[in-house]
Amino acid sequence: MRRMMVAGLLVVAVTAPAGAQQAPEPPMPAALEAAPAGGPTGLTDAVIRKAVRETVAEDARSGVGVSRDAGTLSAGTTQRIMTAAFEEAKVPDCLHGDALKHQPAKIGAIGVAGPYSLPWVIAAALRGKCL
Repeated sequence: MRRMMVAGLLVVAVTAPAGAQQAPEPPMPAALEAAPAGGPTGLTDAVIRKAVRETVAEDARSGVGVSRDAGTLSAGTTQRIMTAAFEEAKVPDCLHGDALKHQPAKIGAIGVAGPYSLPWVIAAALRGKCL
C-alpha cells in the first residue's frame, strides 16, 4: 500500500513541479465585466447587439463593404461550374477520342498516340476508366 502511495506522489511531483506557473487567463471583455449589479452575467441579448453594432461600425470605418450578394452565386456562374464538374467526372466512352482522359498513354515522360495506344485503351476498359 505504501509503495502505491509513494508511486502516486512521485507521479504528481513529476507532472506538476513546485515552481511551475499556470498560464494566465485571457482578459475578460469589458462588456462582460461591466454587468449590472444583480443582473445576469455572461452573454445577454444586449451584449450581443452591442458587439454586432460595434463590428458593423468598425467595418464601415475600415472600408470593408458588405454586399447584399456576397454569399450568392449567379445562375450563369453556377451553371458553368456545375457543367465543368460534370464533364470532368463523366466516364468517357472507350471508342471515342477521350477514352484515355483518366489514364493517359505514356511511357515515362513520352506520350503514346495513335494505334500504339491500344494497350492503354484496353487497360482503361478493364480498370473501368472508360466504358
